[in-house]
Amino acid sequence: MSLLAPLVLTIGRWQLLHPRTALTAWFGALFAGVALVLVGLAISVIGAVSAPDYVGGTESLLLTVVAWLGLGVFGAVATMVSVSSEPIVEARREALKVLAPVARSREARQGFTLVRFDSDEAVAFAVPGRRPEIFISSAVEDLLSQAQLSAVLAHEYAHLRHHHGWALRIAAVNAFCLGRLRPGRALHRATKLLVELAADDAAARQAGAANLANALMLLAESDGDAGMRLRATRLTSKRWPSASRRRLPKAIAATVLP
Repeated sequence: MSLLAPLVLTIGRWQLLHPRTALTAWFGALFAGVALVLVGLAISVIGAVSAPDYVGGTESLLLTVVAWLGLGVFGAVATMVSVSSEPIVEARREALKVLAPVARSREARQGFTLVRFDSDEAVAFAVPGRRPEIFISSAVEDLLSQAQLSAVLAHEYAHLRHHHGWALRIAAVNAFCLGRLRPGRALHRATKLLVELAADDAAARQAGAANLANALMLLAESDGDAGMRLRATRLTSKRWPSASRRRLPKAIAATVLP
C-alpha cells in the first residue's frame, strides 16, 4: 500500500487545493503499510512460537527462521530510524546555537515564545519542541506591515499547532529508510510542500488571504524565492471567509510588534 500510494495520491491537482486532506491521505497510507508489516511480523512470530506438535521439523524450523529474520529486519529498521533522526535533531540544535547570541528579545506567548533577532535577511520560521519558538528577523519587521506580519506569524503558528515538524521528520526518516525508492522520496517532497500550503490556508483564514499573499510576494522579492510567488498566486484562486469572520489565534493577536 505504501509503495502504490504515490501513484494514486499524485493524480490531479486536488492536493494543492486541499493540502490537509492530502497530508492525511499520504500519512494514512504510510502508517497503514507499517501496520501491515507489523501484523505480518507478529503472525510469523506467533506461528513459530505456537506451532503444534504435528508440524514437522522442517516446517517448524522454517517458521522459526522466518520469525527471527522478521525480527532482525525490524531491529535493523529501528536502528536506521534512530540513526537517521539524529542529524535532523542536531541540525536544529546547531541552528538555535547560531541564532541565540543575536536574539534581541524573547517574549512568552500562549503556545510559543516569540524570538526577535537582528538580520539583514527576511526570515521567519517556527521551531517545534517542548518549548516551541517562532523566530522573526528584523528585516521581516522592516519589510512588512502589521497586518502582513500577523499573517506570517499565523502561518508559523499553524506549523506548531498542527505538528508539521513531526510530519517532516517522519517523512525524512522514511525517505532515509527507503533509500532510492521512489515512494520515500515522493512522500518527503510532498510533505515539504503540503505543510507550507496547509499553513498558508490556516493563516489565510485567520489573518486574511490578501495580507498573507502580499507578505509572500514581498518576501519573494526580497530573496528571489519563486516558490513564495506561486504560493501567493494560489491564495488568490480560492475563496476565503469574509473579514468579519476572521479571527486570529490569541497567541498571535496578543503579539505587538514594533
